[in-house]
Amino acid sequence: MKMYIKASVLLTGVLGMVIIAGCQHETPLPAIATNTGTAEAAATYHPRLEDNVTVYKGDTQDTAIDFYLTITKDNLTAESPQSWNGLNEITLPEHNTADKGVNAIIQEGNSKGPTQGKFGYDIKQPNAFVKLRGKSTLSSHQKAYKISLYKDAGEWRSQSTINLVKSAYDFSRMRNKLSYDLFQGIPDFTSLRTQYVHLHVKDLTAASTSSSWQDYGLYTQVEQPNRSFLKSHGLDPNGQLYKASNFEFYRYPDQLKLTSDPAYKQTSFESVLEIKGNSDHTKLLKMLDDLNDTTQDFDTVFDKYFDRDNFLTWMAINILTDNIDTQTQNFMLYSPLNSNTWYFLPWDYDGAWGFYDDDTARRAPWKAGLANYWGSQLQNRFFKNPDNVQALQDKIKQLQSVFNRTNTEKHVDMYRNITESFVYTMPDLGNLPEPIENYKHEVDHLMDIPEESVARFEKMLQYPMPFFMGDVQQTGEQLTFRWDNSYDLQADDITYRFLISRSPNLTNPLQRQAALKANEVNVSGLTPGRYYWSVTAVDSQQHEMPAFDIYEDLDNVNHYGVREFYVK
Repeated sequence: MKMYIKASVLLTGVLGMVIIAGCQHETPLPAIATNTGTAEAAATYHPRLEDNVTVYKGDTQDTAIDFYLTITKDNLTAESPQSWNGLNEITLPEHNTADKGVNAIIQEGNSKGPTQGKFGYDIKQPNAFVKLRGKSTLSSHQKAYKISLYKDAGEWRSQSTINLVKSAYDFSRMRNKLSYDLFQGIPDFTSLRTQYVHLHVKDLTAASTSSSWQDYGLYTQVEQPNRSFLKSHGLDPNGQLYKASNFEFYRYPDQLKLTSDPAYKQTSFESVLEIKGNSDHTKLLKMLDDLNDTTQDFDTVFDKYFDRDNFLTWMAINILTDNIDTQTQNFMLYSPLNSNTWYFLPWDYDGAWGFYDDDTARRAPWKAGLANYWGSQLQNRFFKNPDNVQALQDKIKQLQSVFNRTNTEKHVDMYRNITESFVYTMPDLGNLPEPIENYKHEVDHLMDIPEESVARFEKMLQYPMPFFMGDVQQTGEQLTFRWDNSYDLQADDITYRFLISRSPNLTNPLQRQAALKANEVNVSGLTPGRYYWSVTAVDSQQHEMPAFDIYEDLDNVNHYGVREFYVK
């Protein structure tokens, strides 16, 4: 087994260090002897991930720039007419199709209007196509936008796509900006360019148009991870780049196929992984085949396909920032063209930094520490090795030189000067997810998150891991209940508590069995009807963990570790 070697890179003062713009420090390809195949050479090619930090020089952390967006009249006479109001009325992802968008003129300026010498100043015809972005944010009154610049429009700050993220549910308006600014300069990792933006819109498709600009409030521009992103950050623009949609490192044979497969469907593929780079999926599928082959030594497979420092850095950052929505989504997978190595890149942190702390009903007991990732094949197998758990603890300790109260406070105080000028005024004031009097507490709490998150991580190491419950099998009057095994990182003995109730709250249980060592129970004698059952893992130290399963009742209340079943 290849043992983990602790990184010698120290992170103290990492935000201030300068990295030469060589970008991706690549180990040269070995000399290829006659008759040596290119696939063999690629297998030995293991570049170190190193970001080109010079790309961030054009962005500012302490100011908001002004964007002016004119929705042009030609949208009303297009083949598929579309108004700005009609576009903003879309609330469901299935209605936000590729053809739903408007032509627009995008210009940069100052508080008074578009400014000479800045992007788009002299433009008289549309230079961009504007779509709604996001999924859950579609239901928000204030939308987020994806602005794609036309080919002849040039680029804004070397970017042809401008994402304007409203972060409608992020009361602080800081979480993405804070995250990406802190990521800059961290070894074995990348960040995304960000910029606070004050958006102004003039809608010429409205029934009664006005020559004045409408204030749309504060946005965060977040760099689009695509081929241009790879190139500007010193990575391989010809490499593979995927955005996780619903991905837990299983093989997914019905969805993930080669493009040459007659049964290949891009929509099906992208229900698991969105394709953002090279569409040759050969090495992705090979990696997943080996990763899911339990006959192979896992650490050997891991070191063949992944970079330990990059993976541990990504995991540690998620722990430190409390970004719990990264089990199946909100991350990118990147691999250079001539390498079999896969790297984790960040995406979307507006649900991090204690976002769920004030709403415990939305945070399952297992949404913390390693338990949060136990449903993923990669993390599940990797962290069953105690050495790998220790390696993550070491990486977290290193990164605390960046993610700590002092450093967080410095950034938060800088952003506060911007965000407060917007959240205390319209239009943002009228669309906040919480009362404005809570704003100071929300922002101040961000500073506590790194320390609180590490404490939660260490605590959760003592708990058994969550598991999945199976479908109830009925044979005559006998019902069979089965569930997967839990796992304890300390190798404590685990037993299970089993309940059946008429209520998802599990009140007045009809069946209750405790200290079960097996993961199967047979029950007879239940009359026909609807029931609910639960299983809880309990270790020898009396730490308890429910199953991953969630039952959502008619009032949209989540019941964790509960499943519904019917008796015929």
